[in-house]
Amino acid sequence: MSEQEVVGVLGAGRAGTAFARVMLRVGIGVDLCSTRPPKALQHHLKIYAPGAEAVWPDQIGVRTARQGPGIVILAVPQEDMDGVDPSWLYTTGPEPLVLVDATNTWHDEELPSWLQAALDEQLPSSYGIAGRFGQTRVVKALNHISHHDLEKFADAELPLDQRRAVALAGDDDAARGRVMGLLVRMGFDPVSLGGLAASRPIEPEGPLFDRPLRREEILRFAQ
Repeated sequence: MSEQEVVGVLGAGRAGTAFARVMLRVGIGVDLCSTRPPKALQHHLKIYAPGAEAVWPDQIGVRTARQGPGIVILAVPQEDMDGVDPSWLYTTGPEPLVLVDATNTWHDEELPSWLQAALDEQLPSSYGIAGRFGQTRVVKALNHISHHDLEKFADAELPLDQRRAVALAGDDDAARGRVMGLLVRMGFDPVSLGGLAASRPIEPEGPLFDRPLRREEILRFAQ
């Protein structure tokens, strides 16, 4: 029997476990890690993401590189991002990992200096993420839909044109394509905005943030 396809999730909070639940229900395996060791995390996952595998952070990229789409979803609050070691996302596979930046910048957070530097230059926050995790291909996605709506609207049984549309942005075409494939499997209609520079509309206070969307509404902001 072949091994189950696996996607990694960094962060076991409300967003990270919601991503896990949606993927698990369509048959995608999930490796999930947090600041807690796997043994301590297992009970939490039995309640909030039953079926997800608790792993050490430095293992999070290994299985998805070996037996998945090579995708890790970043669901750690930006104020805690210094605790994420870039080496966790280094693999020796033929392709770099794709890092889905599902994080947001909130005004009351004290950010790491490297991330604040990107914001001070008036850049989308994903530029700072891409610079920090330069060994990956960063795609901004899944940040502009709440964890409540994520589970409510993800429906892989619906025809594509009847699903909730979600936007994504990334500088690497192949990486965007891999994330679009994952979003389709999760039950959404993915719409590319273009490169990371086009991700502003899905940031907090942007016109596409936390809104029920159809494809045509997102396409107005595509670059």
